[in-house]
Amino acid sequence: MQDRPFPTPDSAEPGAGRDDIVADIISEFSEVIAFARSRWARYAEDVHADLRGVGLIMLQVIMRKGPLTATGIAQMLDMDKAVVSRQLAKLRELELVDAEPASEDRRVTLLTASARAHELLDGIRVKWAGAYHERFAGWSAAELDHLRSGLHRFNASADLQLPDSPSGRCSRDQSGDASTDE
Repeated sequence: MQDRPFPTPDSAEPGAGRDDIVADIISEFSEVIAFARSRWARYAEDVHADLRGVGLIMLQVIMRKGPLTATGIAQMLDMDKAVVSRQLAKLRELELVDAEPASEDRRVTLLTASARAHELLDGIRVKWAGAYHERFAGWSAAELDHLRSGLHRFNASADLQLPDSPSGRCSRDQSGDASTDE
């Protein structure tokens, strides 16, 4: 990739040209997701033979966004509550997730990553970073910074609003954010 100015969303032509760019971005995201999923599956096995890729994804979300409720995780990942429940049971069995009742409402369980999870995932992050460093070979620091900024902006535009329910309020209160638990 060569150093060149990147178009901003405001500079993209409206209509077909912009639609083509968005279609290309969607295709590129599909490839990124396929790459990440294959890595998550491999790295999950490195954490524990009984852990699956989806469990590692959930653990990453809990580490980054926690404390969270099971409902919050299901909403964030657009997953069925039964799938989330099974994965959380496995993560708790493997002592990767801690669960405590919320102080504001004891009916609500808040999930956080355990110290063991942090330790295991620190080792996985080294492998994960290596795989990405290989893919970013030849990229300039400016290109990497631009990609990071663009992805951050893209992801921030999709902030999940938690429902006004006991679990949503406790997650927001615990994270110190009045609008979301992210």
